[in-house]
Amino acid sequence: MYEHLNKYYILGVDVGGSHITAALTDAVTGCILDETIARGSVDSSANSESILNQWIDTVRHPLNSIPFHRLLGIGISMPGPFNYADGICLMKGINKYDSLYGIDVSKVIRQQLKLTENFPVVFENDAACFGLGESIATTSILGGRVIAITLGTGFGSTFLDACTLIKDGEGIPNKGQLYNCPYKNGIAEDFISARWILNAYNDLSGNNITEVVQIADRAIMQNDKHARTVFNQFGEHLAGCMLPWIKSFKPDYLVIGGSISKSSRLFLSSLQTELLKYQIQLPIKISSLMELSAITGAASLIQQPQKKGNTLKDKSWRKTSQALLPDTIKTIGLETETYNIYPFHKLGNGKIFSGYDSMARWMLSQKSIMIDGYGGNDWITIQSKLDVIFKANNITVRWYETVNFLKPAVAINEMVKPFLGDTDSVWGTKTTISLKDFYDLEAIKNTIPDVECDLSIIIGTGSALSNWGCLIYIDLPKNEIQYRMRAGSITNLGNNEIEIPAAMYKRFYFVDWVVLNKHRKEISNRIAVIADGQWKEVINWAFYPSVKEGLIEMSTNVIRVRPWFEAGAWGGQWMQNNIPQINKNEVNYAWSFELIVPENGVVLESDQNLLEVSFDWLMELDASAILGKDTPRFGTEFPIRFDFLDTFDGGNLSIQCHPSLDYIQQHFGETLTQDETYYILDCKDSAKVYLGLQDNVNRDQFRRVLENSVSENTAIDIDQYVQSFPSNKHDLFLIPNGTIHSAGKNNMVLEISATPYIFTFKLYDWVRLDLEGTPRPINIDHAFNNLNFESKGDLVKREFISIQTILESNENYKVVNLSTHEKHFYAIHRIEFTGTIQLNTNNQCFVMMLVEGESIIVKTKGGNMQRYNYAETFLIPAATENFELINAGKIVAKVIKAFIK
Repeated sequence: MYEHLNKYYILGVDVGGSHITAALTDAVTGCILDETIARGSVDSSANSESILNQWIDTVRHPLNSIPFHRLLGIGISMPGPFNYADGICLMKGINKYDSLYGIDVSKVIRQQLKLTENFPVVFENDAACFGLGESIATTSILGGRVIAITLGTGFGSTFLDACTLIKDGEGIPNKGQLYNCPYKNGIAEDFISARWILNAYNDLSGNNITEVVQIADRAIMQNDKHARTVFNQFGEHLAGCMLPWIKSFKPDYLVIGGSISKSSRLFLSSLQTELLKYQIQLPIKISSLMELSAITGAASLIQQPQKKGNTLKDKSWRKTSQALLPDTIKTIGLETETYNIYPFHKLGNGKIFSGYDSMARWMLSQKSIMIDGYGGNDWITIQSKLDVIFKANNITVRWYETVNFLKPAVAINEMVKPFLGDTDSVWGTKTTISLKDFYDLEAIKNTIPDVECDLSIIIGTGSALSNWGCLIYIDLPKNEIQYRMRAGSITNLGNNEIEIPAAMYKRFYFVDWVVLNKHRKEISNRIAVIADGQWKEVINWAFYPSVKEGLIEMSTNVIRVRPWFEAGAWGGQWMQNNIPQINKNEVNYAWSFELIVPENGVVLESDQNLLEVSFDWLMELDASAILGKDTPRFGTEFPIRFDFLDTFDGGNLSIQCHPSLDYIQQHFGETLTQDETYYILDCKDSAKVYLGLQDNVNRDQFRRVLENSVSENTAIDIDQYVQSFPSNKHDLFLIPNGTIHSAGKNNMVLEISATPYIFTFKLYDWVRLDLEGTPRPINIDHAFNNLNFESKGDLVKREFISIQTILESNENYKVVNLSTHEKHFYAIHRIEFTGTIQLNTNNQCFVMMLVEGESIIVKTKGGNMQRYNYAETFLIPAATENFELINAGKIVAKVIKAFIK
């Protein structure tokens, strides 16, 4: 390509407050081709469509003179504020281009000029481009250190060394910008601007002049003493502002451009005189090229290597061995007699639609749309998929993206910092802020649909804050958020940086999810369409009234959430061997999120299309239908958790405890604490459970041993300190908060607990690493703040191992009570039966699982019938009232039932 480089071109563009100039440059020499220069006037107060059309019309003129394949790229000189890296306009409140605020100018240019996504379109600050252009065009300063400034409406500046922009480092202001540097009783731009010249002259003269050029004419043509005084003072102020940076940067040249530079003979003398007072004799060049320098500089950016940020574009999408939920049941083997990892609830025909095509067609019935949704959605892909369809149908769309209205990441990170605890801590505190606190709310609300387009769309988390009109909400499952988090394909809300997964999860849990759940609840009555954002190439969607109707119907029948599975350092093989659909290539499985509702969803089906929504929707829609008489106590917070801990042929869980109720409320902002039980679903003969302290444990000595294990990375004979008990199938071990415990190897534990699930204080973890090869965090301080040293010796055997008694029985069934601790707010029964039994919820919710047997059928009073197989968890809402359990197998069925005491 280089041998023909003289036949290639770069387009340089300079955007001003009232004009736009574009020209081609020779890709080898960098020289402007004069015959291609095009200039256009711009009304910067016009609507966005008009402004963008004016820009595009001017840009097209030079492009029409060459074959397009000869164009190497487009460099654009743009005033600020502007997101130069992404091409997004951030100007507002400065009397120009307000209507462009939040618009992705880069995307508009690519669309209008039909450029590919990878075609180079680069933006840079206008002062920086001016400085680059002057350095390139002036041979004498080509290799030197330069400060270039533009004097006009504002005060632009850039620092260069050998034609390279310098934006940070010693002796340079932040981003090379002088305008906001402190000066006298304000900032530099208060004195170095057209505004100051006009105000100073009008104050002295008593006139009302509105243009700097008029004052310059009076100074030159009329020898107006007030005009000359003002320009002299202007030069002195310019010297005062520049002096610290001239001393620190030590430039070889000062280059001055901008509209006021045309009057340089009026202030140059006072500028130089002031500098001479400090023995500074600096060569000063007044630009004669003006906007052509900016064009040359902008074009040169295409030839310069662009600094790569920490971008998400090249990242893999999700990091997990687990398959995506299929978007259709056509690809699911509908096996009815084994554990099903893809349970779904039928909505009826014609309720769920598949594809971006169908959603785009519906969107065309609107003039303006808000596409809001949960954090972690791939908004770029969603927008791109829809945009392709709109273009194919010649629909003009104006896109606005909420990411452009976020407050600066630095400010957001500072705002959320109080809720994240110590940097090296696993936990934070549940936030009290709202989604609107992340955004420039005034800017969002002032952004209005573009009436000249066929369709205006604001897209991204928080779109509903704009209060436009029709609202689409795109949900995203929590497990998929975490898979994307681990892949580094998403960031936390308002954060530009990809952090380590543990830090991101902490911020998700304590900040993002709290804020997003609150936002979803606030806008739910405005939602027209709900969509599922977990797939890359397809989207399934439904009208919210249909989803709402289905959720209400579920709330009076029976519910099974979609479980999901995680490997872990101690994970086992039971789930690998007993759940047919699970990925067999995973190293192990430690957890199944059977019913940890903050991270589970319910899957809906219609016309073979699937759509998943968070379980939270059910609780927010009608918590009383789910919890019945326990609603006043728990509100919309579902109180009971079921999950699997699989240590079959694996390892021991860490030796651990959980926080007291006061501790979890004061330190972490939770309302419930993590009182647990271990129900032994299955085990090997050698299995045991660690529970309670030995009788003779000394608190201080035990702590020293644990701390020494951490510091020296040495093993402990933990049996000296912690009791263990053999575990047998259907045993129940009670673990109230503060009790030291662990599940030993070769257990398949059904953990029945209060809902909190991440507050595990590890005291000892067998000197092992996690699956990534890093040490797992040990939390001795938190643990000893909660460890109950009264839970020891014979007391543990008497009070922490459940006593099982028969409450009622006949020849077909019996109900067994499994005693729980007084700290447990839930009770546990086991129902054992051969035929059919009738039950009533008594206005309470039941969480149930078939813990022995083949399968059962749950029949509700409305005639709804649902089969559940061995080890499947299901929920009977309080509003279900009467229901039947039918044993569909050949052996006795045993069903665990957990409910509020």
